[in-house]
Amino acid sequence: MYFVLGLLLSVLSFGSPVHIPVQLAGNFGEPRPHHFHGGIDVKTDREVNLGIYSIADGYVSRAVVEKYGYGQAIVVTHPNGYSSYYVHINRFAPQVEAAIRRWQYRHRQFAADIAFRPGEIPVVKGQLIALSGNRGASQGPHLHLEVHETRSNKMMDPLMFLHPFVKDKTPPAVYAFKTYPQPGEGVFQHSPDSRIFTFDKGHFQAWGKVGFGVRAYDHMDSVYNNYGVRFIRLYCDGKLVFSSDANGIPVESNRMVNSWGDYNHYLNGRLWFLKSFLEPGNSLPILKTGKDRGIVNFNQKRDYHLRYVVSDAFGNQTVKSFVVRGEPEAIPKVSPVQGPLVLRWNRHNQIEWEGVRLDIPGQLLPHDYQMQPKRILTGGAKSVGYSFSRRSFPLFAYGRVSINIGKVANPGKFYVASRISPNDGGSARYCGGEYSNGWLTGKMRELCETYYACYDNEAPVISKINLDPRHLFLRIKDEGSGIKGYEAYIDNQFVLFEQGKNKDIVFCDLGRTPVIPRKAIRMLRVVATDNRDNRRVFTAQIKY
Repeated sequence: MYFVLGLLLSVLSFGSPVHIPVQLAGNFGEPRPHHFHGGIDVKTDREVNLGIYSIADGYVSRAVVEKYGYGQAIVVTHPNGYSSYYVHINRFAPQVEAAIRRWQYRHRQFAADIAFRPGEIPVVKGQLIALSGNRGASQGPHLHLEVHETRSNKMMDPLMFLHPFVKDKTPPAVYAFKTYPQPGEGVFQHSPDSRIFTFDKGHFQAWGKVGFGVRAYDHMDSVYNNYGVRFIRLYCDGKLVFSSDANGIPVESNRMVNSWGDYNHYLNGRLWFLKSFLEPGNSLPILKTGKDRGIVNFNQKRDYHLRYVVSDAFGNQTVKSFVVRGEPEAIPKVSPVQGPLVLRWNRHNQIEWEGVRLDIPGQLLPHDYQMQPKRILTGGAKSVGYSFSRRSFPLFAYGRVSINIGKVANPGKFYVASRISPNDGGSARYCGGEYSNGWLTGKMRELCETYYACYDNEAPVISKINLDPRHLFLRIKDEGSGIKGYEAYIDNQFVLFEQGKNKDIVFCDLGRTPVIPRKAIRMLRVVATDNRDNRRVFTAQIKY
């Protein structure tokens, strides 16, 4: 339905976001660790400051400045129920830039997520709204374009709307499939282990319940990039047992990509196999199966004919078939997952173990999981460290971890930190810190990381780099809980210092501020606060 509707909408009312041929560096729905690629990456000839244009009539509803990995982004809401997001941009159009600057001065902060009223900044299709860039979590100049259903905020495939501007007659490439015999219930090629096979052999043998996954990429005409696939269908004896349509993905379901994709295989080989069955806790609405969750039960002595059909947003498709012979054989038994340290996908989990508590709702888990907790001595910590898995096991969203630190002075200076490795030397992640009755609570969403209590009563460090009034540069850094915010003043008048990719560096051109030049000595004062409310004041004299 979305595909047909999108074709109609694109023909009737949508234009191109750029004035050059549309070529993609990435497409919608590509699996990435912990998230789907939520839009298309439009190439900008490897340059910044290419004009970006609204793809339809509407109004500017939101602007994001240096947040969420977007860098800078502008959102246009359209009257047909969709909103378009233009991400990693270098500059906003002047009217938008002025509105953002007013907000920043009113709220005395640079990083922002600003909502505008309907009609406050109207735009028409083809109107210049921004210049392309390389801001935020971008690895090179391009435009990241997203389209969301405005009311639900579901992420939609932008190719529904830009179909006329992209040429593609190249079908996806399907390389291999992977088997997932269900523990204690199935074998494939005489093995209960998950294994990879190519389609060219054609004939295989199995008994019991087996799930499948496929490795495939889409390709486009005259472009040498690998893309995610839009549609996957698996048939057994002509009956559809699994289908996926990478479109209409709820933002809050982003991390379920780790369950649809074989996350552990990706960690080992940087290649995604997309499962053609559902793990019990995976509720992604873009995946459809019957009551068997897409798992094939080879319970008869006969040939089963399986067929993958993989297709793209333009109707190009590739078909791969193979035959599995059902042959009875012994299936190795496995011990059930049980005990006090098991996380269950279908219940609320509250577990206490040797000075640590976990509070993890079941809907954050793809399946039941037997934890393997351990206590770890961590340098500089105010508690022992705790890890709960020997391998990466990401949750779908944040749970809570609480560490018993007893009765302490200045509890507001304690916080929970985490590291991928307990003594890796890199910066720790700030996980918050709520103290109550001897327990310090923070948030967690990866079981294999090490969580521990820290204490921070040290203020941030502010150091000068350049005090030229047209090129003011400072470094603001905090080795503990991290920077919460900063403000800068010239003779007690607020001035806006900006940030770029390096968040430790802030900069300002006084010529772009309300401060009137007087060729006199002025007092610069910068106040920085960290996440435990330690405060540092930096002062310097400059001539302006």
